[in-house]
Amino acid sequence: MTLKTFLPIITLSLFVARAIAQNAPDTPFYSKAEMHVVDVYNKTIGDQSEIYNGPQYNPPPKAYRGSPYFLDSASVQPANIRYNGTAYKDVPILYDAYDDLMISVSHSILYSVRSEKLSDVFLEGHHFVYLLESKNFNLATGYYDQLYDGPSEVLVKRKRGVVKRVDQQSVQVIYELDDVIYIKKGSDYLPVNSKQSVLNVFKSKAKQLKDYISANKISFRKDKEHSIAQLAAYYDQISH
Repeated sequence: MTLKTFLPIITLSLFVARAIAQNAPDTPFYSKAEMHVVDVYNKTIGDQSEIYNGPQYNPPPKAYRGSPYFLDSASVQPANIRYNGTAYKDVPILYDAYDDLMISVSHSILYSVRSEKLSDVFLEGHHFVYLLESKNFNLATGYYDQLYDGPSEVLVKRKRGVVKRVDQQSVQVIYELDDVIYIKKGSDYLPVNSKQSVLNVFKSKAKQLKDYISANKISFRKDKEHSIAQLAAYYDQISH
Protein backbone atom coordinates (compact mmCIF):
# COMPACT_ATOMS: atom_id res chain seq x y z
CA MET A 1 0.00 0.00 0.00
CA THR A 2 3.02 2.28 0.16
CA LEU A 3 3.37 4.76 -2.67
CA LYS A 4 7.12 4.77 -3.22
CA THR A 5 7.02 7.49 -5.85
CA PHE A 6 4.16 9.57 -4.46
CA LEU A 7 4.32 13.35 -4.56
CA PRO A 8 5.74 14.99 -1.38
CA ILE A 9 3.53 16.54 1.22
CA ILE A 10 2.80 20.21 0.65
CA THR A 11 3.24 22.06 3.93
CA LEU A 12 1.35 25.23 3.08
CA SER A 13 -1.69 25.73 5.33
CA LEU A 14 -4.69 26.68 3.23
CA PHE A 15 -7.49 26.99 5.72
CA VAL A 16 -7.87 27.94 9.37
CA ALA A 17 -11.04 27.12 11.27
CA ARG A 18 -12.32 28.88 14.35
CA ALA A 19 -15.47 27.98 16.28
CA ILE A 20 -17.53 30.95 17.40
CA ALA A 21 -19.51 29.40 20.22
CA GLN A 22 -19.56 26.11 22.05
CA ASN A 23 -22.83 25.04 20.44
CA ALA A 24 -21.77 26.08 16.95
CA PRO A 25 -20.65 23.32 14.57
CA ASP A 26 -16.90 22.80 14.58
CA THR A 27 -16.80 23.78 10.91
CA PRO A 28 -14.10 25.31 8.70
CA PHE A 29 -14.93 28.69 7.22
CA TYR A 30 -12.71 30.74 4.98
CA SER A 31 -11.34 34.18 4.22
CA LYS A 32 -11.49 35.57 0.69
CA ALA A 33 -7.87 34.54 0.11
CA GLU A 34 -8.54 31.01 1.30
CA MET A 35 -11.68 30.74 -0.83
CA HIS A 36 -9.60 31.82 -3.82
CA VAL A 37 -7.33 28.80 -3.25
CA VAL A 38 -10.38 26.53 -3.02
CA ASP A 39 -11.77 28.04 -6.22
CA VAL A 40 -8.49 27.46 -8.04
CA TYR A 41 -8.53 23.85 -6.90
CA ASN A 42 -12.14 23.42 -8.01
CA LYS A 43 -11.45 24.96 -11.42
CA THR A 44 -8.32 22.84 -11.88
CA ILE A 45 -10.03 19.58 -11.02
CA GLY A 46 -13.55 20.59 -12.01
CA ASP A 47 -16.62 18.41 -11.80
CA GLN A 48 -14.67 15.66 -13.56
CA SER A 49 -13.04 14.62 -10.30
CA GLU A 50 -14.38 11.25 -9.21
CA ILE A 51 -13.77 12.07 -5.55
CA TYR A 52 -16.80 14.38 -5.56
CA ASN A 53 -19.30 11.56 -5.06
CA GLY A 54 -19.39 11.03 -1.30
CA PRO A 55 -22.20 11.97 1.10
CA GLN A 56 -22.39 15.46 2.58
CA TYR A 57 -20.67 15.80 5.96
CA ASN A 58 -22.38 17.48 8.90
CA PRO A 59 -19.83 18.56 11.53
CA PRO A 60 -20.67 17.84 15.17
CA PRO A 61 -21.13 20.69 17.68
CA LYS A 62 -17.94 22.09 19.12
CA ALA A 63 -16.85 20.12 22.16
CA TYR A 64 -16.26 21.49 25.64
CA ARG A 65 -12.72 20.14 25.39
CA GLY A 66 -10.80 18.31 22.70
CA SER A 67 -11.88 17.64 19.15
CA PRO A 68 -12.96 14.71 16.96
CA TYR A 69 -10.37 15.77 14.39
CA PHE A 70 -6.82 14.57 13.84
CA LEU A 71 -4.35 16.90 15.57
CA ASP A 72 -7.39 18.55 17.22
CA SER A 73 -7.73 21.03 14.37
CA ALA A 74 -11.00 21.64 12.50
CA SER A 75 -8.98 22.73 9.50
CA VAL A 76 -8.79 21.17 6.05
CA GLN A 77 -5.22 20.88 4.81
CA PRO A 78 -3.76 20.11 1.37
CA ALA A 79 -3.16 16.38 1.00
CA ASN A 80 -1.91 14.03 -1.68
CA ILE A 81 -4.25 11.07 -2.07
CA ARG A 82 -4.77 7.96 -4.14
CA TYR A 83 -8.43 7.46 -4.98
CA ASN A 84 -9.61 4.51 -7.05
CA GLY A 85 -6.03 4.03 -8.22
CA THR A 86 -5.59 7.64 -9.37
CA ALA A 87 -3.24 10.11 -7.64
CA TYR A 88 -4.54 13.59 -6.75
CA LYS A 89 -2.43 16.45 -5.45
CA ASP A 90 -3.33 19.24 -2.98
CA VAL A 91 -6.81 17.93 -2.17
CA PRO A 92 -8.31 19.73 0.87
CA ILE A 93 -8.66 17.04 3.55
CA LEU A 94 -9.81 16.98 7.19
CA TYR A 95 -9.65 13.70 9.12
CA ASP A 96 -12.50 13.03 11.56
CA ALA A 97 -10.79 10.49 13.83
CA TYR A 98 -13.92 9.88 15.90
CA ASP A 99 -16.08 8.75 12.97
CA ASP A 100 -13.03 7.59 10.95
CA LEU A 101 -13.88 9.75 7.94
CA MET A 102 -11.74 11.71 5.51
CA ILE A 103 -13.55 14.96 4.77
CA SER A 104 -13.05 17.26 1.78
CA VAL A 105 -14.72 20.43 0.46
CA SER A 106 -16.11 21.32 -2.92
CA HIS A 107 -17.75 24.68 -3.63
CA SER A 108 -18.02 25.37 0.13
CA ILE A 109 -19.76 22.04 0.80
CA LEU A 110 -18.11 19.49 3.12
CA TYR A 111 -18.43 15.85 2.13
CA SER A 112 -17.01 12.46 3.11
CA VAL A 113 -14.62 10.88 0.65
CA ARG A 114 -15.65 7.27 0.00
CA SER A 115 -13.36 5.15 2.17
CA GLU A 116 -13.52 1.98 0.08
CA LYS A 117 -11.82 3.81 -2.82
CA LEU A 118 -9.40 5.97 -0.82
CA SER A 119 -6.33 3.79 -0.35
CA ASP A 120 -3.74 6.40 0.66
CA VAL A 121 -3.80 9.88 2.22
CA PHE A 122 -0.61 11.88 2.78
CA LEU A 123 -1.71 14.53 5.30
CA GLU A 124 0.32 16.79 7.60
CA GLY A 125 3.42 14.62 7.26
CA HIS A 126 1.48 11.41 7.96
CA HIS A 127 0.62 8.54 5.62
CA PHE A 128 -2.84 7.08 6.22
CA VAL A 129 -3.74 3.77 4.61
CA TYR A 130 -7.21 2.25 4.46
CA LEU A 131 -7.37 -1.40 5.49
CA LEU A 132 -10.25 -3.83 5.29
CA GLU A 133 -10.93 -6.21 8.15
CA SER A 134 -9.31 -9.57 7.49
CA LYS A 135 -9.40 -12.93 9.22
CA ASN A 136 -5.61 -13.01 8.89
CA PHE A 137 -5.04 -9.75 10.77
CA ASN A 138 -6.18 -8.51 14.15
CA LEU A 139 -7.33 -5.14 12.77
CA ALA A 140 -10.73 -3.60 12.22
CA THR A 141 -11.60 -1.89 8.94
CA GLY A 142 -10.51 1.74 8.86
CA TYR A 143 -7.76 4.29 8.33
CA TYR A 144 -4.37 3.65 9.93
CA ASP A 145 -1.43 6.01 10.25
CA GLN A 146 1.54 4.09 8.82
CA LEU A 147 4.67 4.96 10.80
CA TYR A 148 6.90 2.29 9.26
CA ASP A 149 6.24 0.14 6.20
CA GLY A 150 8.80 -2.64 6.45
CA PRO A 151 8.17 -6.32 7.28
CA SER A 152 7.49 -5.32 10.92
CA GLU A 153 5.05 -2.63 9.86
CA VAL A 154 4.00 -0.11 12.51
CA LEU A 155 0.50 1.36 12.37
CA VAL A 156 -1.44 3.72 14.62
CA LYS A 157 -5.19 3.71 14.83
CA ARG A 158 -6.08 7.33 15.56
CA LYS A 159 -9.11 7.20 17.84
CA ARG A 160 -11.14 9.52 20.03
CA GLY A 161 -13.02 8.52 23.14
CA VAL A 162 -15.96 10.63 24.30
CA VAL A 163 -16.91 11.61 27.83
CA LYS A 164 -20.20 13.41 28.46
CA ARG A 165 -20.74 15.44 31.61
CA VAL A 166 -24.28 16.47 32.36
CA ASP A 167 -25.19 19.42 34.54
CA GLN A 168 -28.43 21.35 35.02
CA GLN A 169 -27.86 23.60 32.02
CA SER A 170 -26.02 21.57 29.37
CA VAL A 171 -24.19 18.44 28.31
CA GLN A 172 -20.45 18.92 28.08
CA VAL A 173 -18.77 16.73 25.47
CA ILE A 174 -15.07 15.95 25.96
CA TYR A 175 -12.98 14.18 23.34
CA GLU A 176 -9.99 12.24 24.59
CA LEU A 177 -7.10 10.67 22.67
CA ASP A 178 -7.44 6.89 22.47
CA ASP A 179 -4.78 5.95 19.89
CA VAL A 180 -3.58 2.35 19.58
CA ILE A 181 -0.17 1.40 18.13
CA TYR A 182 0.28 -1.92 16.33
CA ILE A 183 3.34 -3.87 15.16
CA LYS A 184 3.01 -6.50 12.46
CA LYS A 185 4.43 -9.80 13.61
CA GLY A 186 4.05 -12.69 11.20
CA SER A 187 0.42 -12.84 10.16
CA ASP A 188 -0.91 -10.67 12.99
CA TYR A 189 -0.82 -7.10 14.28
CA LEU A 190 -0.01 -6.82 17.97
CA PRO A 191 -0.87 -3.77 20.10
CA VAL A 192 2.07 -2.18 21.92
CA ASN A 193 2.23 0.79 24.29
CA SER A 194 5.63 0.65 25.99
CA LYS A 195 9.28 -0.22 25.49
CA GLN A 196 8.80 -3.53 27.26
CA SER A 197 5.82 -4.50 25.09
CA VAL A 198 7.93 -3.86 21.96
CA LEU A 199 10.78 -5.96 23.36
CA ASN A 200 8.26 -8.72 24.07
CA VAL A 201 7.20 -8.70 20.41
CA PHE A 202 10.82 -8.81 19.28
CA LYS A 203 12.07 -11.04 22.08
CA SER A 204 14.45 -13.00 19.83
CA LYS A 205 16.49 -9.80 19.39
CA ALA A 206 15.77 -8.16 22.75
CA LYS A 207 19.43 -7.86 23.77
CA GLN A 208 20.42 -6.15 20.50
CA LEU A 209 17.44 -3.82 20.72
CA LYS A 210 18.31 -2.81 24.28
CA ASP A 211 21.85 -2.00 23.17
CA TYR A 212 20.45 0.00 20.25
CA ILE A 213 18.15 1.98 22.57
CA SER A 214 21.05 2.82 24.86
CA ALA A 215 23.50 3.70 22.08
CA ASN A 216 21.01 5.97 20.30
CA LYS A 217 19.46 7.44 23.46
CA ILE A 218 15.97 6.52 22.32
CA SER A 219 13.33 7.91 24.67
CA PHE A 220 9.88 6.33 24.70
CA ARG A 221 8.70 8.98 27.13
CA LYS A 222 9.53 11.85 24.77
CA ASP A 223 8.35 10.27 21.51
CA LYS A 224 6.81 6.84 21.88
CA GLU A 225 5.57 6.47 18.31
CA HIS A 226 8.86 7.37 16.66
CA SER A 227 10.76 5.18 19.12
CA ILE A 228 8.61 2.15 18.27
CA ALA A 229 9.06 2.76 14.55
CA GLN A 230 12.84 3.01 15.03
CA LEU A 231 12.99 -0.28 16.89
CA ALA A 232 10.84 -2.06 14.30
CA ALA A 233 13.09 -0.81 11.50
CA TYR A 234 16.23 -1.86 13.37
CA TYR A 235 14.75 -5.28 14.15
CA ASP A 236 14.09 -5.82 10.44
CA GLN A 237 17.61 -4.67 9.63
CA ILE A 238 19.28 -7.21 11.93
CA SER A 239 16.81 -10.02 11.18
CA HIS A 240 16.93 -10.12 7.37
